[in-house]
Amino acid sequence: MRTRNPGFTLIELLVVIAIIAILAAILFPVFAQAKLAAKKTSSLSNVKQISLATIMYQGDFDDNIPVFANGNILNIFGSPFTPRCDTWVYEVQPYIKSLQMMKDPMTSDPSDIFGQGPFAWWRNQDLFPFYAINYLFLSPWDGNCQFAAGSKSATAASQPANTVFFTQSWRFGPTATIGYFTATAPGMYPVILPSPNYCIWTGSGWSKHPGGSQTAPPATAEIAFRDGHGTNVAWLDGHSKYAQIDALAAGTDFATQTNPNLTKITDITKYVWSFDGTIPQ
Repeated sequence: MRTRNPGFTLIELLVVIAIIAILAAILFPVFAQAKLAAKKTSSLSNVKQISLATIMYQGDFDDNIPVFANGNILNIFGSPFTPRCDTWVYEVQPYIKSLQMMKDPMTSDPSDIFGQGPFAWWRNQDLFPFYAINYLFLSPWDGNCQFAAGSKSATAASQPANTVFFTQSWRFGPTATIGYFTATAPGMYPVILPSPNYCIWTGSGWSKHPGGSQTAPPATAEIAFRDGHGTNVAWLDGHSKYAQIDALAAGTDFATQTNPNLTKITDITKYVWSFDGTIPQ
């Protein structure tokens, strides 16, 4: 009488491999989503800690919000970098202790700006954190685009729980490998360009469909949407939460405007960037 070989047949092996492949195809996206969710939570914690550190700073400086830069900003952009000028990053650093908090877990830091590499020096860390401040309303420029116009008292905010403080940042788009220290509010290009009292970066416009393309990623200035939909936000009262890009553009014609430089504020009552419920003139 012949006995059966206890090993697997080729068909049985192929069936097992096929089942494993199907399970992997089902589970790998779930694992990827779980990993992204964990990174998003860690990033939210970072922006929360940055805002709380800034509030501690305010407590030592008569409740004043730190200026976006404490000297001539041109001294950061060009040699010899003297006298030294620092952005809000180094202003609040004593309250944060570790600048590693300026690195976003949702992306990499290929230049190792917040590590130990050759690019990890104060100038790069000042300019390229992965979180940005709402500078146009909380710490605007002077008329020469060189100095902060002055500090504002956080207690003067009309709706601190609904005013953007910090967001995740990139340097003007999804292909950027570094962050940026300022976040340009939507709808401000038409306001800023004719005004002598405020300054705005080139490329800082907002549009959901720039150029009219329905497939192009939205233009959101320095505000990063690393999951493709929204960004982690710290609000002026100290709480933090995730916000969709459309929610951050509320009160503007972001959804229908195809030219980022022409997007404008249409309803100040829905706008979440203004410090006192008004638009700079």
